[in-house]
Amino acid sequence: MVALSCPCFGTSDQTNSPRSALPQEVIEFPDYEEATRIAKEKSAMLLVSIRAKNLTGTNDPVTQQLADPSVRKVFIDSKTPWIFCELDFNKTSITLLHTTSLQQLRRGPGLFVVDYAHETMRGRVVSVLPRQKGRYYTFQPSDLLLLPGLPTGSLTQRSMILAVRRHIDHPNSTNGIFDTALSEAATSHSAHQAQLQKQGHHDWQRRSQQLRLHGGIAKEVCAESWPGQDLLDSCVDCVSCWRQSPGHWQAVYGKQSAFGYDIRQGTDSIWYATGIFIH
Repeated sequence: MVALSCPCFGTSDQTNSPRSALPQEVIEFPDYEEATRIAKEKSAMLLVSIRAKNLTGTNDPVTQQLADPSVRKVFIDSKTPWIFCELDFNKTSITLLHTTSLQQLRRGPGLFVVDYAHETMRGRVVSVLPRQKGRYYTFQPSDLLLLPGLPTGSLTQRSMILAVRRHIDHPNSTNGIFDTALSEAATSHSAHQAQLQKQGHHDWQRRSQQLRLHGGIAKEVCAESWPGQDLLDSCVDCVSCWRQSPGHWQAVYGKQSAFGYDIRQGTDSIWYATGIFIH
């Protein structure tokens, strides 16, 4: 049986059950399935950390980070209930890593988030942070602190936003409102580029006029990854491409009233990213 150490964060009920414990308390669950059940029951975000083979709870830096009161406070302040679970690299975690929804975890140690807090995303993996070094994305402890501040959205949307927010120049475009209409437009255009297998602002004049009805001036940035990369490598790669273009970076770095980001992979194994803003 796998032992999970799961600090449960968020609003608790008023019973004397240990599941209604205060956010600062740590609750032990007997296995991953139990942690998932409690996350569903509490409508919480479930954060699972899978350790590398040579690490235990006493020498894993991520375990130490999750136990840090200042880190827990970041999750508590998000106002959304969170449950933390930690798994050793064993049969349970290996089975999880072979599921389709966790392929972007590079089939190794890392962290992933399942959203049981929002009906639109309920039960979906919405964040992955692989701990194996990639071509462009390598896990940093500060990435963990970005998770509770990411808006409700899909894995690809949240991964793009995380890639923007972790950039060393601290871009401002994601500090505005995460807008549903702009996000849907970014998703649609990323999918369109992926279908065409061609990066570009296709039919932007018409689309920008539609977005103007949303209020303000609409702007768009697009980028494509190198072929054969995974999701997070491609997200970081696309942000780096924008950084090299003064016009694109002005939009990504600048303060925007509302924003939407997404990325999609084409059959050519290239990922196509889109950011759309209203200022």
